[in-house]
Amino acid sequence: INITRARFSGTDEFGYTSFVAYTSIPSLSFFYEFKLRFTLANISSAVRDNLILFAGQKGQGNDGDDFLVLGLRSGRVVHRFNLGSGIATIVSDRLNYNISIHTVTFGRSKRTGWLKVDGQRNRTGYSPGPLVGLNVFNQVFVGGYNEFTPELLPLGSRFRQGFQGCIFSIQFRTRKDGKFQALGQPAGYPAFGRSVGQCGVTPCVHVRCMNGGTCVDSGSSVYCQCLSGWKGALCTETVSVCDPEHSPPPLCSHGSTCIPLPNGYTCQCPLGTAGLHCEKAVTITDPFFSSNKSSWMSFPPMSIRHRTVVELQFQPLSPDGILVYSAQHLGARAGDFFCLSLTSGFVQLRYNLGGGTHVLRSTQTVDLHGRTWHVVKAGRTGHQGFLSLDNEEVRENRTERMTTLDVATDIFVGGVSTLSFVSPEATEREPMSFTGGLRELKINGRELELTETGAIGGTNIGDWDGTACGYKVCHNGGQCRATGADSFICICPSLWTGSLCNQSVSCVNNNCRHGSICTPSTVTSYSCICPLGWGGTHCDTKVSTDSFRFVGNSHIKYRDQRFNTRNLKYTQISFSVYASSSDGLIVWMGNAEHEDEDYLAVGLEEGNLKIAVNLGERLALPITFKNLTLCCRKWHDVSLNLNRTVIQVFLNNKEILFEDSDPFERYVALNFGGVVYFGGFEIYRNVSVVTSGIFSKGFEGSIRNVFLFGDGNQVLFLKKGEGFNVFEGIES
Repeated sequence: INITRARFSGTDEFGYTSFVAYTSIPSLSFFYEFKLRFTLANISSAVRDNLILFAGQKGQGNDGDDFLVLGLRSGRVVHRFNLGSGIATIVSDRLNYNISIHTVTFGRSKRTGWLKVDGQRNRTGYSPGPLVGLNVFNQVFVGGYNEFTPELLPLGSRFRQGFQGCIFSIQFRTRKDGKFQALGQPAGYPAFGRSVGQCGVTPCVHVRCMNGGTCVDSGSSVYCQCLSGWKGALCTETVSVCDPEHSPPPLCSHGSTCIPLPNGYTCQCPLGTAGLHCEKAVTITDPFFSSNKSSWMSFPPMSIRHRTVVELQFQPLSPDGILVYSAQHLGARAGDFFCLSLTSGFVQLRYNLGGGTHVLRSTQTVDLHGRTWHVVKAGRTGHQGFLSLDNEEVRENRTERMTTLDVATDIFVGGVSTLSFVSPEATEREPMSFTGGLRELKINGRELELTETGAIGGTNIGDWDGTACGYKVCHNGGQCRATGADSFICICPSLWTGSLCNQSVSCVNNNCRHGSICTPSTVTSYSCICPLGWGGTHCDTKVSTDSFRFVGNSHIKYRDQRFNTRNLKYTQISFSVYASSSDGLIVWMGNAEHEDEDYLAVGLEEGNLKIAVNLGERLALPITFKNLTLCCRKWHDVSLNLNRTVIQVFLNNKEILFEDSDPFERYVALNFGGVVYFGGFEIYRNVSVVTSGIFSKGFEGSIRNVFLFGDGNQVLFLKKGEGFNVFEGIES
């Protein structure tokens, strides 16, 4: 729009005023005089409390904020200014509305100000106090102000609305004998502005509102005000039953999602809510899914790249539905995917590693009458898949070059957030949500918490029996009895007590010290599992030793204090070991949190030394030395050097391995995170699960003389390590 006569729309529906800003006038201090002309757009609202022109300091709420302002209030023109010692106010007579174009001249010389409007007599006023100079260095605003609220203007200069109409022919001078000139640099050009149109021109002539809509001119922009039942930029879209504009509005509770149907709508309830309009709170202990409601839950992505093992109990009420799903992408081009589902009453496992879809199906169908909790264990190691339903196993005999599952989506349970985004190859028929109950879901040994707080997302999930009792609410065989909608009690077996049957009767009032763990021995006795550095019956005796004995459920976790300065392309570890059993993990260098993390591991398998290393992608297979037995209950010295991809192993100072695990050197550094485990992992972690089956259990025997990276001093476990159930080792 070419603007020669600015048209202002006042304050828009969002509370912003239209305005034009000009560069500051530096010489306003002792004298100024302005001339301008204006027309009014709407007599009733344009003369109530409207800003015409303002220059001044941004308001701080103080009386000393210098400013000059011109505005309309109650049908009169008002000229005000403040030189720092008080406000001068000059008010005209009421405007003659028969005059279409109004002319205003106003100014100030030191403390004296004046105002002349149309043919009215000239009016004057005086600023209180001794100050005679105006300190204003900001822009001159016409028609409005760029701040959201008038409260940001100085006291005395505040008008509640912007101007409504046209302001033009603005001129000013800063000397009594000076010539009038236009605002701006160059003259007549504003610096910036908002929502300003051209006087006498409305963009509505170019806009055709449909279906009875009315074009509303808002300065430089327009919009269509639609009749009831219509919406959109041009009122061409019908209002959906789920739109807030609909009459009556949808009743779905806050946080739920309204979904339009051919005859009304339905509410998709977020986790923890239920009911027709999601108005009821629900506690989920064993989730209930419904295909009719497109139910689903989701959990964060997990590391299932090399190995995926899903263990699940379910009770179906419908022959079809997704149990577990994860993919590389959500969409028709999903890439790699893993899907466990029901198809015509059979359990089906489908997965794609990039070389085609693998399909395994159970030999038997499931009970669909809600009488049986079925147990399924399904998954794949590399490309080899397996499926077991109620201990009847099916395995796949198929070779494929691809061995890794690259998925990045959440892990979906019972359905998927958008069923149309499921890979077409993931299900035999159209994908649908599961109908029935689920409980005890484990993925790679890690149990997922199937509750409204354990999942990160979900829709339309109920509780299987509608009570606070769930499959594992009461521990150790305790029986759950509901005592109300959200309460329960556990009936504990004789050896257990506590509100959840998670306290051994033997351990009540135990004397285990220093953070040790009480474990029952018999009905009336207990033992204490001591933290590293403590021993004795009640873990009240300090242990000082350089040799440490492990008993199969022991571990030491050592954090390398010099990790940040290590050269991770060259790793060295040496130690002495005394084995008491033929299998077990001796050392694991690595965080051991996700299966894809780097590691260097040493252990025993059937009495033979076993070495495993992963610098990335598990390119090298574990090595077992079949002809080297660490037997006879005696000490052996083991040393490993990893130079980029070349691994060198010494046993009792004799080299037994020198091998390049990856001549292409795709990965050359051991990013072990500064963590080294000895003997096993934390008590609640299964060695076979953490190591993906490389080692079956924890170490039984003794370890001493541990050195890392060729350091001159051996590792001081008692000072810088942590662990449990470690005893003073064998010295001889």
